[in-house]
Amino acid sequence: MKRILIIHYSQTGQLTELLRSIAAPWEAADYRIDHLVLRPKRPYPFPWSRMSFFDAFPESVGRVPVELVPFDVPPDGPYDLVVLGYTIWFLNPSIPFNSFLEHPLAETYLKGRPVLTVIGARNMWVLAQEHVRRRVAELGGHMVGNISVEDRSPNLVSIITIIRWMFQGKKDPFLMFPAAGIRPQEMQGAARFGEVVRLWLEGKELDLGPALQEAGAMRIKPALLLLEKRATVLFGKYREFILAHVDKDPGSRRRRVALLSRLLPIGAFILSPITAISTRVLSLVQRGAIEAEIRRIMDY
Repeated sequence: MKRILIIHYSQTGQLTELLRSIAAPWEAADYRIDHLVLRPKRPYPFPWSRMSFFDAFPESVGRVPVELVPFDVPPDGPYDLVVLGYTIWFLNPSIPFNSFLEHPLAETYLKGRPVLTVIGARNMWVLAQEHVRRRVAELGGHMVGNISVEDRSPNLVSIITIIRWMFQGKKDPFLMFPAAGIRPQEMQGAARFGEVVRLWLEGKELDLGPALQEAGAMRIKPALLLLEKRATVLFGKYREFILAHVDKDPGSRRRRVALLSRLLPIGAFILSPITAISTRVLSLVQRGAIEAEIRRIMDY
């Protein structure tokens, strides 16, 4: 009997639903599936307040770990596969998931084992995954593939729907806007990825990474990758700004977070169309180099 360990943190429940869909073929095959649900000792609110949401920005961008509740699943196994499920906070793995990657016991769960990552994201996740991939390798795990399921709405549309969801807890369609998050058909369709993994675990002659990609598990748009790179640099500067005078003036953090909480959404709406056009043009100019980078990123 195959045995799989799924490690994840889901604040809204969307990632849990996604993992459940992917795991459906494994359950049908009577695999034993253990779930290690990550829980920060100080839970994050949902829905968020505006200030609590943006106050998580510096630690998200800086990948600063927090203390987690002691794990309730032992690492012994033996496991045929470890699945790491995570979401994206400010272009980085969520703080609770990153805290697992930095946890003293993380190596005992990953070392010497095949590792599959599953991402539930709005649209930009590539650089976060590159970090996770490096960290898994440092912990002795062997990455065998990645599944990324995204919100397929246009960028500006998804910004509006995700803000409403995060701050009001409302995910349903409204006015001319669709429901927030991953669409139901995408969620249900993710079971096909689990079937590919099942075939691989059963010893079928296939390379898991390429087989998952053929099934549509990873889609990287050159223009979005360039936009993500630009935003990552900018977020680093925002973080430095927020923390610049904390030692001498602890209250400066809250004031600067409040400023960020107003400027960032406004900037997204004003600059996003301009940035989208410029990154599209740049992606065409640098097409060869970008395509080579994407091939490297997708090489599992």
